[in-house]
Amino acid sequence: MIIADGIVAKHFLHRISETFISTNEYTIITLDRSILPEKQPSNFVTYQFDPTSYIKLSKILKRDFDDVFIVMKNRVDAEGTYHNIRRSNRVIRITFFNRWDIEFSGGNLFGDEYLIDINANELIASRLYDFLPNVPVVAQNVGLGQGEIMEVLVPFGSAYVYRHIGTIIQNQWRIVALYRGSQLLLPKPSLMIKPNDVLLLVGKPTVLESVFRAIKQELGQFPAPFGENIYFYIDMLHEEEGCILNCIAQVQYLQKRIKGRKLVIRVSNPTDAELLGKIKALDSEKVECIVDYRNRKVRHVITEDVERYNIGLVVCGRDIFAEKRYKEIFFSLRKPVLQFSETSLIHLKKLVLILSDEKSMEAISATVFDVASQLGLDIELFNYEPDGEFEKRRFLLNHYENLSNIFSKSLHVHQENRNPIRELSHKGPFLQVVPFTGKILQNRFFSYFSTDVEKLYFKLSDNPQLFVPVDME
Repeated sequence: MIIADGIVAKHFLHRISETFISTNEYTIITLDRSILPEKQPSNFVTYQFDPTSYIKLSKILKRDFDDVFIVMKNRVDAEGTYHNIRRSNRVIRITFFNRWDIEFSGGNLFGDEYLIDINANELIASRLYDFLPNVPVVAQNVGLGQGEIMEVLVPFGSAYVYRHIGTIIQNQWRIVALYRGSQLLLPKPSLMIKPNDVLLLVGKPTVLESVFRAIKQELGQFPAPFGENIYFYIDMLHEEEGCILNCIAQVQYLQKRIKGRKLVIRVSNPTDAELLGKIKALDSEKVECIVDYRNRKVRHVITEDVERYNIGLVVCGRDIFAEKRYKEIFFSLRKPVLQFSETSLIHLKKLVLILSDEKSMEAISATVFDVASQLGLDIELFNYEPDGEFEKRRFLLNHYENLSNIFSKSLHVHQENRNPIRELSHKGPFLQVVPFTGKILQNRFFSYFSTDVEKLYFKLSDNPQLFVPVDME
């Protein structure tokens, strides 16, 4: 049943008549027949009387209705009609068009749990807000309506432009559709994003907010979209006190540079009470220290912590990352891992990247520039081609040069036909960024005989190394 009066009701009824749904039957009550569509569908039954009359309305309500819509222009008439309906039926669902900002009572309008309040002013304000520049458009009437469905226009200078969807890490969010002009394109790994494309995203609202800012070129989002907080893992059985203290100083510096992030410190095998006291003294509003006294399985501890605290970056010392079991655990998390070394992160001036697989390099490109920007590092790119055919990676180099212009970051490209790892081992200090692929897990002994720069990452482990995941499925 639809109780209709006024211009909004007129548009509502015309919209219903234009989108005929054969399974619905409509009973329409109005005093003004001029608001009815000229051509009424066969499933329309109309009555003309004053719905504020309880006697007349109660007779119609004897029929079996699933829903009642009250769409009226006068507040007194709308409220009177509502109370008439409730006198006859206490549990029928009523959708109430509220254009007067009637305040809620008892958690709902009139304290009625079977009432759906449609606040016209909020809807209009929300729709106007969607047209502001640089504002994410979220679905209001689809799903939960909490921002888990978002539409984003990709600007020309975005870090996402000319990237393949398959190279974009989608953790707790997904690109579910792409609109190019008037054409709908379903996403597949080989589909390339172009300027002015519109992406339809689905995921956690907080994650989508970070993704939106990343697409709109806002730096300072890392470790988003992997997560929000920093996780520092310490194992006192496998690390010396000096190494732990050095890592603590570096992670404190890192937290200051990556502003607004919470630092979670997990201590396993607490064997040194004095050192543990120093670590626990760091507890504050933005630092939480948790100790495992029960000697639980390492994989369970780390996995639970990462999920519970919405971790976006895992940090550890070099001795921890050197162990195969830890590498396997970290790889399974699909989170970036920063390995500290004796060379302190605090004094670095440059970030080094050795180009390898194009898909991996494209996938980590936005992270490279975001990290370099937050830590104030220049970027040096090594294009290693043993046969000297450097143009093989021209598309990838263009992608990085485009990002350097977008983010206004210095980018120096080295063309190398000799493996640059030996040369770089004497050119520290620097932060090396490495794609976190299955190659990192391979046995070091066999890697010594390889020319693959990813497998030989450990030869540069005297410097801090950031391993960025690329395989998200």
